[in-house]
Amino acid sequence: MLEPSREVFWNISTSLRMIFYIFSAIAVAIFLIGSWLKISTWLKGKDDPHDIISKKSALGLIKMSLSYIFSKDCLLAKRVMGRSRLRAIMLIFVYWGFIVLFIGTLIVAADYDLNLNILKGWFYLYFSLILDIAGGLLLTGLLFFILRRFLPSRDAVISGWEDIVVLIFMLIIVLTGFSVEGIRLARFKPHLMDLSPVGAIFSSVFKNLISDQSSLESFYRILWVAHALSALSFIAYIPFSKQFHMFAAQITTSEAAMRESALTGIVHE
Repeated sequence: MLEPSREVFWNISTSLRMIFYIFSAIAVAIFLIGSWLKISTWLKGKDDPHDIISKKSALGLIKMSLSYIFSKDCLLAKRVMGRSRLRAIMLIFVYWGFIVLFIGTLIVAADYDLNLNILKGWFYLYFSLILDIAGGLLLTGLLFFILRRFLPSRDAVISGWEDIVVLIFMLIIVLTGFSVEGIRLARFKPHLMDLSPVGAIFSSVFKNLISDQSSLESFYRILWVAHALSALSFIAYIPFSKQFHMFAAQITTSEAAMRESALTGIVHE
């Protein structure tokens, strides 16, 4: 029996791989430039003499933001938990699901591009299971927040079109990702189905819809391109969307905490 693993660019031509790498570089460049423009704007605020942000370097500002994003308040959605336990749980699903999938993507990229050859055997199967569960949690959370915006309820949320677009954007990324995985599982029927419970559900759907092998492979390429384009477009769009306020919110909160600490120190001197 072959050792469990998967081919990263299965059924994807060399030319299409090159286009993917070019578009990836462009998306990352746009993300970095857009992020720098935002950070530069924050660093210009010098009206408040007690302003901590303006006294920080760009690197210090990024560090401040990331440190709060990965704090218990964010990771456990403590602020939302006090208002709605269900919303907090769904937010945790989205937050953790996104983080785990992002880290998993970086590991896959490093394994392939650096030829680490670590994603094989039982390590690969457990890795696949963790990412599959993370994707399932992210999908559940996204569906919850999308339905919550469309279904009438006592605590219905009125939000702008951009909020809904971002949620649907992320939903497309997750659905195309699971679809690509499902077709691959339907095509190869790997041992233990790569320990991918959600992927196996998508696999059974595609097996019932498409029985021809060549059609499966053609549809795989279409969905792979759709998944890659939507993911890269989302990366490039983040700095210019309202969702980038997540970073600003953490910086503002961190600044408030630091200012309170500084004022307390002054009082006790």
